[in-house]
Amino acid sequence: MKKRNLDIVIIAICLLWAVTVMPRMFTGRWSPEAELALVWIGGVLRLIFLAVAALGGLLGLRHLDSSNPARTSQALLAGGFGAYLIAQTALFVLSIASGGTPPYPSAADIGFFVAMFLMIAGVAVAIRAWLSLGLFPDGGRRAAKASIVAAVPLAIGVTVTIWSLASADVPVLQTAADMAYPILDSTLIVLTVAMLRLTLLLGKGSVGVVWRSLLAGFLAMAAGDVVYSVFAGFNLDALDPVLDVLYTVSYALLARGALLQLKLLKS
Repeated sequence: MKKRNLDIVIIAICLLWAVTVMPRMFTGRWSPEAELALVWIGGVLRLIFLAVAALGGLLGLRHLDSSNPARTSQALLAGGFGAYLIAQTALFVLSIASGGTPPYPSAADIGFFVAMFLMIAGVAVAIRAWLSLGLFPDGGRRAAKASIVAAVPLAIGVTVTIWSLASADVPVLQTAADMAYPILDSTLIVLTVAMLRLTLLLGKGSVGVVWRSLLAGFLAMAAGDVVYSVFAGFNLDALDPVLDVLYTVSYALLARGALLQLKLLKS
């Protein structure tokens, strides 16, 4: 599929889902049957996007031999997408079993944490591999500068989020999970910004498009995690549709990045 057609499909699906769920912010919860239908549709939609991302990552490995420095990074990212798929599947099952509201934290969160660590390692290895090629004499300094620019506002945001969560009256395990997600998300974003800065040194090429899509997906994921932590801590269930849209957009962008990466490797 051409990039333009892929973008049209993804935008159409995400817009349609947003138009479907966002009215719940103003109408409140719908009937139990309608709520369960939303859980099914949204869950399956997100699983499809994650399955595409994981499959695209795995297929990309076939085009990278063992001597290619990008292979380890590709394997880690594919593993991260796969772990996210498993965790999201567990969350979907828990959502159905509980009638729409899964327990938090749950076993699914272990999978999400594993996925985050794999993706963080994947991006870090990618940066190291690119710098080892010697194509960017000043690449290390520029990547570090971009990381600092991204890290400062993220550190402020994480600090404010953690401070607000500390005052929430929730169990200790939930507080720990609420605080862990923003920290892991921020680490992933800072590393991805550094990687994106390196790709920009090559000009406006296909590699940069791949990493911009992944960065956008990570940003939407981070926003979803922060919003979820705040909503769960202060019982703001009426704003659940925002989470639905953010996570769906995130996984769609990750699938887009994985497919564009696969296309690039096959060319």
